[in-house]
Amino acid sequence: MKTIKLLIIAVATLVSGSAMGQKIVCPDVTFVEGAAELVFSIAENTDETATLAEFTLSMPAGVTIKTKSGGKYEYEKGDLMQEEHTVTLKDKTSGIYFLTKNEEGDPFTALNGELVTIPIVAGDNLADGTYQISVTKVNITNLAAKKIAKETSFTINVTKGATGINEVNADGMQADGKYLKAGHVIIKKGNRIFNAVGGIVK
Repeated sequence: MKTIKLLIIAVATLVSGSAMGQKIVCPDVTFVEGAAELVFSIAENTDETATLAEFTLSMPAGVTIKTKSGGKYEYEKGDLMQEEHTVTLKDKTSGIYFLTKNEEGDPFTALNGELVTIPIVAGDNLADGTYQISVTKVNITNLAAKKIAKETSFTINVTKGATGINEVNADGMQADGKYLKAGHVIIKKGNRIFNAVGGIVK
């Protein structure tokens, strides 16, 4: 009996561990002409009955979600959503809340793939640099109303400004390479800094 009991415990541990493998992901983005798209996907999912996903976005000052006429936030459904999946994207005290669920009780169309695309825009006064969007309260739920998501929070890096012109880096001077400084191409090698035509600047 003791052996059987230990076996049952081991199986239960394995099942509960594998059930928390699902997560929501979104790659870093760079603004192009003041606009970018956040593409959220479900990854590492093994539960064919997953049907609901939600998270909350905390946006840095100067970065907003694009709105359509009437002031509602724009979004585009991903391939994972069934036609019956509804989408909520609205302001809450904790941030901008996203929710998709299927009113008919149907699961997502596949285990993994694109969930939703949310367009964002940079304010005219937003300085060049890299900003972070916080994604919290992540949840994926299956048809049994059981939470199956692994991630509880993560951040998305959003960059504004020139990040590279023919391998010219605008981020700083920490490493050897080409950089854009005050509108001019300079080259750093060791302790020396050269301009684009080879003259020693420092």
